[in-house]
Amino acid sequence: MTYGKESFPLWGGTATLLVTEPDRLHVARGAVDQVIAEIDAACSSYRGDSELARVNTAGGRPVPVSATFHAVLRTALHAAEVTRGLVDPTAGCHQADWRSVRIDEPTGTVTLPPGATLDFGSIGKAFAADRAAELAAGRARCGVLVALGGDITVAGPVPAQGWPVRVADDHRTSSDGGLPPGQDIVLRVPGGLATSSLAVRTRILRGGRVVTHIVDPRSSLPVRGPWRTVSVAAGTCVDANTATTAAIVRGYEARDWLATQALPARLVHTDGWTTTVGGWPADTDWPGVKVAG
Repeated sequence: MTYGKESFPLWGGTATLLVTEPDRLHVARGAVDQVIAEIDAACSSYRGDSELARVNTAGGRPVPVSATFHAVLRTALHAAEVTRGLVDPTAGCHQADWRSVRIDEPTGTVTLPPGATLDFGSIGKAFAADRAAELAAGRARCGVLVALGGDITVAGPVPAQGWPVRVADDHRTSSDGGLPPGQDIVLRVPGGLATSSLAVRTRILRGGRVVTHIVDPRSSLPVRGPWRTVSVAAGTCVDANTATTAAIVRGYEARDWLATQALPARLVHTDGWTTTVGGWPADTDWPGVKVAG
């Protein structure tokens, strides 16, 4: 089958759009662009004029927010609730946690305690993937796959042979355009796939220690392992992303916890070996790696 495909730079990485009907690619791309623009204006941590920036600098005052910001915040707070705070949009903040965020429904405002900040991080990207795929599939009236870095959502009719995806530490292609080393799988039903990794984002040295970008809300310190990468398939990309981040934070307990959630998952140890749970397909496409479990 011939897919319509387009890739473009986004949020420091690469976004990819696939459609089952190549002549409808431009319609699907318009829908994806609309969602990305809405999410960026509401939730970007790199824009001084975003709603997130206004909320974070309000000093405890209520800030009016859009429906998009409200939806992402509600999604982030739900992720915090179901993971008992392991995925917390206020992670790293000693002054508050997710339970201290106040949403005033009638007036549409959000209030943070003084000194507290929100960071939607990967939840915002997963939310964007889900919403973009749903809107694109509806408008283009065909099967759609939206990949925003390591966050993937499939919506609409799935092609008979499924959607081919490579799961890897790094979603970026190599300098010669080749795919990164990893495992090739096929997505055969609508839903989401997310990968959280300590290997991709820039690390900095703080006090002579290597620091990663995922923070453990229990200690407000960066997570250092033992899992280098966790990938999960779920009904939505948000659910998958919530599980991958929680698993990274849980550390050694992650594999057993994912098994209790009945989620197909693949975990890569910092030493390079992999283990899978929940019916994840056998890892046979990554030469030289020991498969545990």
